[in-house]
Amino acid sequence: MEAILPGLSSVGNIHPLFVHFPIALLPTALFVGIIALWRQDPFLHRMARGLVYLGAVAAVVTAVTGEMAMDQLGHDIPGHDLAHVHRNFMLASSALAVLLAVFLFATRDRAGLFTLAGAAGMALVVVVLLLGADRGGRLVFKHGMGVRFESAEASPREHGAHHEHGAHVHGEEGHSEHEH
Repeated sequence: MEAILPGLSSVGNIHPLFVHFPIALLPTALFVGIIALWRQDPFLHRMARGLVYLGAVAAVVTAVTGEMAMDQLGHDIPGHDLAHVHRNFMLASSALAVLLAVFLFATRDRAGLFTLAGAAGMALVVVVLLLGADRGGRLVFKHGMGVRFESAEASPREHGAHHEHGAHVHGEEGHSEHEH
């Protein structure tokens, strides 16, 4: 597996594989829903509803994998308290997305219209989602949560050294990528 997907084999848990789906699907559902309401296009109405359904499922899967990732953490890691804030926002956005999906499914008609109430609910989901995603990004980029640094494995001789002006020098040959 490592030869085919080396990045995946170095992931400590599977949560990073799923986080981008609800972050992409749910705001897209809101965007498409607003356009559907504006243009009164039945296809766009159905597309918006479908995106909400997919986004809600993705949010649940992501929440489950997030809980699995939280179980691996200790209480003394940097960013531990922020991890709880992130989790709470994301659980709230997931629950809201599921409730909205159930509401949209229960209130659908033959035309499959995405309603103004659906758009308002979707806007709430997206706001809570973005607040939680922001905290998740801070966990990764400020505290390095979920990232294993293996810099001891990569020596400048094996993988090339970077010089001041962005040139990439390979091993002992001393030629840069810009010279090829």
